[in-house]
Amino acid sequence: MTKRQGFGLAAVLAVLPLALLASGDTLSPAGKLHHQAIVIDTHIDTPQRLLDEGYDLDHRDPYGHIDIPRMKEGGLDAAFFSIWVDPEKYQADPSHRALELISTVYEQVERHPDHLLLARTADDIRRAQREGKVALLMGMEGGYPIENSLRLLHIYAELGVRYMTLTHGVHTDWADSAGSMTDWIKGGPQPVHNGLTDFGRQVVRAMNRLGIMVDVSHVSEKTLLDALAVTQAPVIASHSSCRALVDHARNLSNDQIRAIAENGGVVQVGFGCFFLAPGYNDWYLSVRSEWRARSK
Repeated sequence: MTKRQGFGLAAVLAVLPLALLASGDTLSPAGKLHHQAIVIDTHIDTPQRLLDEGYDLDHRDPYGHIDIPRMKEGGLDAAFFSIWVDPEKYQADPSHRALELISTVYEQVERHPDHLLLARTADDIRRAQREGKVALLMGMEGGYPIENSLRLLHIYAELGVRYMTLTHGVHTDWADSAGSMTDWIKGGPQPVHNGLTDFGRQVVRAMNRLGIMVDVSHVSEKTLLDALAVTQAPVIASHSSCRALVDHARNLSNDQIRAIAENGGVVQVGFGCFFLAPGYNDWYLSVRSEWRARSK
C-alpha cells in the first residue's frame, strides 16, 4: 500500500459511529447517520479467542462482544482485529505468535466469505460496505513482534497489517511505553529511551513507506511527540481517552490531542472503566488489596 493509500485509510477512520440505533423500528436522526456512515472499530482483541479457544464469529456469542450477527445488527462496517502478543509470555519468539494470530483472521474470512472481506485499503472498506459485508483489517498492538527487524515489519505489511501500536504495556528496545496496568495506576513507568531511539525513528519512517499507520495509544508522552515529529503521514490513537476527564497515564492530554489534530490524525475513544470513570482506579486498588488479603 502506498503512502497515498495510507492517507486514504486514515481519512476513512475519521468516519466513526456517533450514536447507537434508537429503539423500535424507526431510526432517530443520529441512528440514520450511523447507518449511512462507514462505521469502524479500530481495536478488537478477538483474535486471542480465535486462536486459543477455537472461537468462530458465525454465531451470537454469550460471552464476548464481537460476532457476525451483532456486527451486522450494530451497523459495523469495518473492524481492526488486534494482533497482540504478550511480550513476557512470548518473549522468545513473538513473531511466531503474531503470525498465528494473523492466520486466524484469514481463516475467518475464508470460512464466512458471504459476510466478511479481508481489507487492505480504504477502497476495500468501501467495497465491503457496498456488498453488505464487514471488512476485517489488522492492527498490530505493540512493536515487539517485529523483533527489531524492518524486514519483519515489511512482511507484516504484506500480510495486511495496517497499523502498529508502537508499544503496549512495556518498553520495546526502541520506544518508551505508557506502562502496564500497575504502572498506569502509579502514574506511568520510568522512561528508558527518552521517547524513540534512532531505530525507533527508522521504524516510523518505514511504516510511512509501507502504508502502516502509526498508532500512538499506549506510548509514553515523549514517544508520542517523537513519532509526530518524524511521521510524514497522519497518526491514529486507536484506543485512547481524554485525560482532562480522567487523569490516567493511558489517556491523552489536551495538548497531545491538539498535536494529533494538527498532524491530521484521529483519536478513537477506548471504552474501559479505567479510562472513563473518575475514581475507578482508586476503587480498583482498594478492591484488589482486599482480594489479595483474602487469598492469603
